[in-house]
Amino acid sequence: MNRILIVAILSILFISCAEDKGADSFYSPPPPFIEIDSSFSSINIGTDSTFDIITWNIQNFPKHNTTLNYVLELISIMDPDIIALQEIENETVFNTLKNSLDNYNGINTNSASYNINLAFLYSNNLEVEPIYEIFEDDRWSFPRPPLVAQIVWNGQNVYIINNHFKAMGGTENEDRRKSASEKLEDYVNEYLSGENVIILGDLNDELNEDPSNNVFQNFINDALNFKFADIDIAYSSSSNWSYPSWPSHLDHILITNELFDEFENEGSSVQTIRLEEYFDNGWTEYENYISDHRPVGLRLNFSQ
Repeated sequence: MNRILIVAILSILFISCAEDKGADSFYSPPPPFIEIDSSFSSINIGTDSTFDIITWNIQNFPKHNTTLNYVLELISIMDPDIIALQEIENETVFNTLKNSLDNYNGINTNSASYNINLAFLYSNNLEVEPIYEIFEDDRWSFPRPPLVAQIVWNGQNVYIINNHFKAMGGTENEDRRKSASEKLEDYVNEYLSGENVIILGDLNDELNEDPSNNVFQNFINDALNFKFADIDIAYSSSSNWSYPSWPSHLDHILITNELFDEFENEGSSVQTIRLEEYFDNGWTEYENYISDHRPVGLRLNFSQ
């Protein structure tokens, strides 16, 4: 009888422990345990006088059970107005992330192929209109339907289109990315003509390809209306590219001509954010715990 009672008690304890390790409790962030030097201006991109946006493929978020803590610390230091995220795999942990950031709200989708979804985190200081997906029925061109946010920053209306294009090499995959580029151009021309538009995300291809097989050639050819803000990064040292493992530069920020002047203003800039430099073990630690992509950030000065 005593043996049966002991087994029953142990079973109850085991079940209780298993329940305590559910997603909510397992990822509830303890006080930050990492130390990141926030004195570096290259990570502190957010300012009160500029509109600051980041695109970040945050690889199968959360990649590790410590990922949430790292990301909370990094976002607090970077302090952008809005972050376009790719590869949100766990909605519960994403909700914990947004609820743990004092000054942000957010939204994520659940429509992406392989459950690697798009999301936005945005400052509570922004006025945000309803966020919506486009091209939901075109999975050949868009395995992850683009996510569109209309926001108002200091009276400026800006449309942001978050993307995660088809990955991998091969003719068919390149054709799918090329189709996505062309359809996004058509969408902007038809529905957002005259608006401030930013198309960004993990576009899974390089800008510095030969024109004969460049999946972004439609945008490059239409230089009067579109500009890749990060084009100089693509043609600069590989040490500044967003995907060091290959290495290649795959994460891009494209702006429409309504933002050309603002991008040329003093105080505007674009950069790959080398987050690995703020970890003791550099890229190895960053890739193990956060992502195989670096974020890319754009700062726009509207005031001049």
